[in-house]
Amino acid sequence: MKLSFTTLGCPDWSFAKILDEAEKMGYSGIEIRGLEDRMLAEEITQFFPENREATLAALKAHHLEMVGFGSSVRFDPAEKFDSMVAEGKRAIDVSQFMGIPAIRIFGDKIPQEEREAEVIARIAKGAGILAEYGEAKGVKVLLETHGDINTLERVRGIFDQVKSKNFRLLWDVAHTDFTYEDNFVEFYRPLKHLIVHTHFKDHIRGTPGDEKTYKLCRIGEGQIPITAIVKQLLADGYKGYFSLEWEKKWHPELPGAEIAYPDFVRVLTGIK
Repeated sequence: MKLSFTTLGCPDWSFAKILDEAEKMGYSGIEIRGLEDRMLAEEITQFFPENREATLAALKAHHLEMVGFGSSVRFDPAEKFDSMVAEGKRAIDVSQFMGIPAIRIFGDKIPQEEREAEVIARIAKGAGILAEYGEAKGVKVLLETHGDINTLERVRGIFDQVKSKNFRLLWDVAHTDFTYEDNFVEFYRPLKHLIVHTHFKDHIRGTPGDEKTYKLCRIGEGQIPITAIVKQLLADGYKGYFSLEWEKKWHPELPGAEIAYPDFVRVLTGIK
């Protein structure tokens, strides 16, 4: 079982501290979602050309790898399409330079003023452009289940339009839990062949259809069937990372990374 965490959970940590703590806690990978208050790939100091060798050497010394880059690229707002394509290409360029194997994108919302089919088609178009661009550079493009793009029908609608093998699925189990709860296999089974990366967090469920009533909590203390999901993935031969997406940057009220990161190792390594 390969464990990683996203740097979203430790926004106040330096890169050096991230590496020290990850190794100490038993992680083998880190997923970059901002470093030292910089979110865009091309603005992260550790990724500057003059710092590349030192960054890679530090990772190697700590027996760690960068497993992905979490971009903010989303294709639901029509007016931002071109700028999002450009941002995605820059993230792919930096990822290639730094040896990061994949970037994350998401669709997010279905605007009420648009037909759903049009939004799905636009997300697919943007994803297809980036998948083709990334293929030439050895960087995969992963669509995260997120926001309104968290159902089998919508996710499959996008993948039906993007045939590239360089385009794959990042399963965020909390976002599909909003829709499927304990019946996660209804989403998972038809799409399992596309899943190459996973995000985990936990929550107390609220009112169905109203995500704002769900409350994030420590891993293992909520209602997401994490044990069942992990067992299902492993039984089906999943070889990717199990990555903790602790959203401390967006939810400062959450416990710190010094609590959440060891929680994740304890919970997942305890699954038999």
